Amino acid sequence: MVADCRWDVLIVGAGMAGLATAIWARRLGLEALVLEQEPRAGGQLSAIGRRIVDYPGLDLPYGTALTERLLRQAAEAGARVGLNRPVLALSAADRSCTIPDGLVAGRALVIATGLHPRRLGVEGEEAIYRQGWVRRPSHDRAWFRGRRVAVIGGGDRALENAGLLLPVAARVHLLTRGPLRARRNLARPVLASDKVVHHQGVTVTRFRPGPDAVLLDVAGPDGQWALEVDAVCIYIGNAPNTRLVEGQLQLDPEGYIVTDRHGRTSVPGVYAAGDVCTPPAYQSLANAAGQAMVVAKHIALHS
Repeated sequence: MVADCRWDVLIVGAGMAGLATAIWARRLGLEALVLEQEPRAGGQLSAIGRRIVDYPGLDLPYGTALTERLLRQAAEAGARVGLNRPVLALSAADRSCTIPDGLVAGRALVIATGLHPRRLGVEGEEAIYRQGWVRRPSHDRAWFRGRRVAVIGGGDRALENAGLLLPVAARVHLLTRGPLRARRNLARPVLASDKVVHHQGVTVTRFRPGPDAVLLDVAGPDGQWALEVDAVCIYIGNAPNTRLVEGQLQLDPEGYIVTDRHGRTSVPGVYAAGDVCTPPAYQSLANAAGQAMVVAKHIALHS
């Protein structure tokens, strides 16, 4: 990693938006560096365990296949992608980031940090994460074989992952506060399976992890009851990763970065692209790729 130097475009986040911005930047003759805190690229792409359907003209079986293609294109274009490079501090005014290697800066800074899963915020939740009871079927499907799984949430992501569990899990308990919000094509095969029990109108009030299983305290129309499972999947929406820029960039009431039609933020020379600046209803791979193109072109034309 080249630190203590200035790049044309410094990009934070190696998901769809970050990698697409780097590819477009290189096509436009700009030197681009991508910083990613995780050991692998992809961001939210790694959670897509089914065929990609929200990018017209692209036919790939799952999200990691798209990540591999983006990384290959970025490498061929000459972009630098630094994995395991967490940003320890960020200065929007200076368009710089402090990473373990030192200080890196850009003529333009692009925030493409994406989202993180929301937590329920109930007792015992941190413990089940820390002890490894919470996993992603898209990453560790073999681990779920023969297990009783609680899937919490009623949106697309919850039903998609419940569907991934059907071939391997012994039982899938689907817990939703209200009616399902997922698309019918995702929900129909899940609800039709004799492995699935749908608990509607309930909330989880506490997790009690033990050595061999987890007890969920569940509140519903008939009062409080306990559910014993061997694994937990929580899909109750996402929140934008804006910790690094809080107090530096303008955020909307939901915490998303405010941008104009060129991807510019409230600080000159600082841009944002992808889910970190896009309301949930409009988040998609196609939108992230389009925003990346606009950002890279604006930087090439105006920086």
